[in-house]
Amino acid sequence: MSYIRKKLSSNSLQERILFSLMFFLILFFGTTVISYFILPEGFLKNKNPLQSWNTSNNTLILIFQIFFYNMLSVLVIVLGSLFGQKKESETNYLSVGYLAFFMLIFQNGIVLGTWSFSMAGPAVPLLDRIIRTFDIAHKAGLWEMMGQLLITCSIAHIAVILTNGKKTVTRKVRDIRLTKGEKMVLMTGIVFMLAGAIIEGIAINTILS
Repeated sequence: MSYIRKKLSSNSLQERILFSLMFFLILFFGTTVISYFILPEGFLKNKNPLQSWNTSNNTLILIFQIFFYNMLSVLVIVLGSLFGQKKESETNYLSVGYLAFFMLIFQNGIVLGTWSFSMAGPAVPLLDRIIRTFDIAHKAGLWEMMGQLLITCSIAHIAVILTNGKKTVTRKVRDIRLTKGEKMVLMTGIVFMLAGAIIEGIAINTILS
């Protein structure tokens, strides 16, 4: 675990992205498979009260509805990223934003494994569920999760409340600085989130039309 913490808190942005991606794939598909076998179908369906909103018949408006709804998850990640923790033996602080991100991925894995989508047809076999995840031309999930991943990694060093054992120090928000690479990855993550909203919005209005 200390090795993973070291990689996720690395000063190298590429290293943070690589190990986040590896852990994401293991967690998401592992959770999908396990929940498929041990949890009932529709386990999380309609369990999220925030999903109770009326969708627009206008595709453009619907896309922005979905985008801003999905950005709520990014807000949670950003708020978590304002906190950093490390052990005395560690060099860098580990962003709490990773915890928020991986909890979202864990939930997404359960949703896929139990076929708990709010708008979905009859459940399909496990292998088909996994394969469909990579249909990025018609499925928004991977776009959105990768967008969240890139955003999480890009802001992994913005913490202003830093805890080292029992010692906690703070720094000012204006002291936060992102490198050029981090800014580019952050913008790419937001673009991915928008791409996911576009694909999902078109898919929903196609179903409802």
